[in-house]
Amino acid sequence: MAYLMELAYHAREPHFEFLDKPENKYGFSFSLGLPANPARLPTKAIEETRKKSYPDIFTMPALNAVSQRFKDLVEDFEPEVHQFFPLELFRKNGDPVEEDFYIFNCTVTFDSLLMKHSDEEWLKLDEPDEYPRLRITDQHKQTLSRPAIGGRHIWKPFRQRITGGGLYVSDAFHKRLKQEKFKYFLSAFCPEVDELWIAEENVAPLLNYEAKHGLQPGMMPWLKANSDK
Repeated sequence: MAYLMELAYHAREPHFEFLDKPENKYGFSFSLGLPANPARLPTKAIEETRKKSYPDIFTMPALNAVSQRFKDLVEDFEPEVHQFFPLELFRKNGDPVEEDFYIFNCTVTFDSLLMKHSDEEWLKLDEPDEYPRLRITDQHKQTLSRPAIGGRHIWKPFRQRITGGGLYVSDAFHKRLKQEKFKYFLSAFCPEVDELWIAEENVAPLLNYEAKHGLQPGMMPWLKANSDK
């Protein structure tokens, strides 16, 4: 079993504004899915609200913030796999936040969604104007390939992009999140079946588009091929 996991954008979350503005700043929400260049990430932010404490997971402008406790949990499951970029946070009055927080980036990416067992449809097939895409959300049934997952615990899809920048996590990882009362995040159950994930059966419109028009800038295959940009 697995879960789709997304940032919650909860009303009780703190709101921060970044103080530094790096050139060509990332805006990958919960994760990029590939190793990120730290030069493209901000390092300091000041709170616009007045919260006494902060949750383990909350949104930042186009990015995320996670606690040391979340970092420790990820490292417990997949040590030295994913990236955590330190954030220097300040309260609204200018006092530094004592707890350690990070921008989290999952660096593992592969596809596992089995289209014939899921409630997903291709949104746009009008070549060459639009790159075909799926609208994957927590409101749709998603069945994943257990062989494709292969025991991994945290991953981003490669071509089967999740709307809103979410990611997938294993049942074991999700169980620990719940047991240890992490918040705020959204999750949706995704059943797994013992069926191989075959690209031609699950992302054929994308493969056909790329064969005719090349990789689409900004999409994961293009990002992987241009990881230094």
